[in-house]
Amino acid sequence: MKTTFLLILPAMAVLSLTSCDSAEEKARKKALESQADQLENKADATRKMGETSADAKEKDAKTGAAATRDNTETKADTLEDQADAVRKSK
Repeated sequence: MKTTFLLILPAMAVLSLTSCDSAEEKARKKALESQADQLENKADATRKMGETSADAKEKDAKTGAAATRDNTETKADTLEDQADAVRKSK
């Protein structure tokens, strides 16, 4: 029993010492975490800007499509009016 305890005690001490981070290691981890947070914030901002831009383009496209339809309809009406005038002149 004493032998098992004496073998386990050093192993536990080694494990507890290796699991503790030094001050430099903690600072390095904190710096890396801060850098990762900054990159995630930048990614969120980029995504938000892209969505805003896409929404604006989509709105412009719908407005442009409506204007094109209106112009096309006006031209088609004018052509039909001309066709009716030609038919009446027979």
